[in-house]
Amino acid sequence: MTRHLALPIAACAALVLPVHAQQFQHQVGLLPGTARWTEGVEAADVDRDGDLDLFFADGEGFSSAGTKRQNVLLINQFIPTGTLSFTDESVARLGTRLSNAKAVITGDVNGDGWVDAVICNAWDTDVPFLYINQGAANPGFFTMESATRGLTTAISSGGGQFGDIDDDGDLDLVLNDGYLGSPSRRPRVYFNDGAGNFTASTAAMSAAPTKGSQMDTQLVDVDGDWDLDFVGLCRAANGGTNHYLLLNNGLGTFSPGAVTIPSNSGATYEGEVGDLDGDNDIDLFLVSSSSFAEGAIRNNFAPSGPLSFTALAATSDNNDDNEICLIDHDVDGDYDALVGSLSNTREVIWVNNGAASFTNAGAGVITAVSDPTLDATVADLDNDGRYDIVTAQGESAPSLWANKVYRNTGAADTLKPVVTAIDAPTLASKDGPWKLRAKARDQVLDDGVDYLEASAHYVVRTTTPELHAVGMSSGGLSPVNSTMVSGDALLFTNNFGSAQTVQLASGSRDASLALAPGQSGRLHIVQPGTYFYTVVPSGLAGSVTVTGSDLVATGLHAGVQLTRFALTDPTLGNGRTVVYELHFTDAAGNTRITNAARFELVDCAVTAYCTAKVNSLGCTPAIATSGTPSLTAGSGFTVSVSQVLNQKSGLLFYSLTGASTAPFEGGLMCVAAPRYRTPVTTSGGSPTGVDCTGVLSLDFNGVITSTPGRFAFGDTIWAQFWSRDPAATFQTNLSNAVRFGLCQ
Repeated sequence: MTRHLALPIAACAALVLPVHAQQFQHQVGLLPGTARWTEGVEAADVDRDGDLDLFFADGEGFSSAGTKRQNVLLINQFIPTGTLSFTDESVARLGTRLSNAKAVITGDVNGDGWVDAVICNAWDTDVPFLYINQGAANPGFFTMESATRGLTTAISSGGGQFGDIDDDGDLDLVLNDGYLGSPSRRPRVYFNDGAGNFTASTAAMSAAPTKGSQMDTQLVDVDGDWDLDFVGLCRAANGGTNHYLLLNNGLGTFSPGAVTIPSNSGATYEGEVGDLDGDNDIDLFLVSSSSFAEGAIRNNFAPSGPLSFTALAATSDNNDDNEICLIDHDVDGDYDALVGSLSNTREVIWVNNGAASFTNAGAGVITAVSDPTLDATVADLDNDGRYDIVTAQGESAPSLWANKVYRNTGAADTLKPVVTAIDAPTLASKDGPWKLRAKARDQVLDDGVDYLEASAHYVVRTTTPELHAVGMSSGGLSPVNSTMVSGDALLFTNNFGSAQTVQLASGSRDASLALAPGQSGRLHIVQPGTYFYTVVPSGLAGSVTVTGSDLVATGLHAGVQLTRFALTDPTLGNGRTVVYELHFTDAAGNTRITNAARFELVDCAVTAYCTAKVNSLGCTPAIATSGTPSLTAGSGFTVSVSQVLNQKSGLLFYSLTGASTAPFEGGLMCVAAPRYRTPVTTSGGSPTGVDCTGVLSLDFNGVITSTPGRFAFGDTIWAQFWSRDPAATFQTNLSNAVRFGLCQ
């Protein structure tokens, strides 16, 4: 991010104070290469060797284009050599690529498991540079493919993020467009086709106002509806609504909400989003060069809404600050704020008390170096479980433009990731894949990057999972040791006169089951292995051995603290139950495994069946559907029959219990009793004469919502039309039938 303000004269030479016991210690000269004006930094393991490499976005200019510089990639040599060091392999791995770069973002855009990257370029001097990793054939080497993958228009971008904004399982791209000195514009949206090819969409941001001095971009669910909203921070007043808060309709189309983000000042350079007060919604921390220098903004959505924001007390710092990262530097389970400053004599860490109240950690935490920091990131560069700090320098005092690493010598991260919410069905169609989503946070967060790796372990059972009874009493456990197949469950019954809690005590599992006296409860386990558990307070202990095998689906980092899983079906539609557990592992190796849960599978296919009765003119009625059946939509699923007599009355029989082939009025009754019938309608068609131009039609979603309590999610419905046919046996006609399920 570009910043402004010259450093004071005293900063014309690097001021490095003596290091005593600073937690974050400057590693002088660790980063190679010529010192350039650097606007952005991001860490990613581009060659998948197990350590984090560093991208830097170099290029001069504050509010207009200056000298273009080479995009930078430094390769970490910690894994190959055992020593933390970097080699500058920018040209070898990226090619000769010069631009006015302002930010770098990373993500796997084509789903091949390798990190790709976008360099955001300002002032319409270049298109965004899309670097595609060559993968296993040439790990960590990139081909610049903007022109062939849809990024063909030069824009003025200072930031962006990848995110699955349309919830289709791939990473779309949102870039701001309207950097310092550029005309006011709207942000840009590029939809991914799943293979890393992007299509620009003007419609996606057509409702957004134009704004100037767009600096920072975040894709995050601010209103708890599981889609990614757009937060865009700007260094301008923009008519009194400085910043963007655009809500997603779930399909990747954004529009302003009823509330706005407090404007703080007209000089905001950067912000981070995350839960700062422990209530599991998304707050903000903004930095700027004047007035409201640093400070948190509380999201008031939790626990029950509505969405609104409150600016909390500003921190006592009036420096020209340019960057913020969230890092739990004291490993107490909440986000502290690392602020990178252009004008201060050091970077600053603000310590969170867990309720979004921040206190300056003081000078002893980080080596004091007076330099013009424009960006920063946090990353465990030497795999010791401690998150180090990387800063990027530029703009003021060119002699101080050397980028820096501050090695963390404090406590290692020993805290497991926290899973705050899971979005999963209770019933789903038998036709996979099945979508799960989870929100999780860990100890660091910078521009959406938290280094969490996630996977879903699951089984698809073609039979109902078995329950293995375990009794708990003063006489002990019965049995003490159990064996079951992956996806089965232990069914504990508390025969004590007091409450008991079953606690799994194996490895990363911390599943527990609290039972009142006389109560029973089940505990599923998916991943095969032997697990031990204890019962508190009785002190009983037992074990269970899980046999069989499980499937694994890698999670997609879909946006800030949001992961999406797609579970495929190995049974080809023959499954009855899916049992799953989610695994989250952070960069320090701490793993959280969620309690196993299950959902049932139902047949949601729309299928015609049975045989229609030929009418008196020799026509065979044909039932048809269009749209999608839904329990809540109220419209959008039409059931119709053609080839019936014109201008005749008719209705729809339907059943919730099954099909039938019983003889009925000269044809077949295709739906089982008990049967319901809809109101009578008329077939229309030719206004005179008798022919087969009639059509009976109704929207069955309307039938569902007009009869509350009759239908439930997962129900299967069998339906058949009946109509008048005066010349036929019994003077009636019957169509064939259709079966469909309510899976929405």
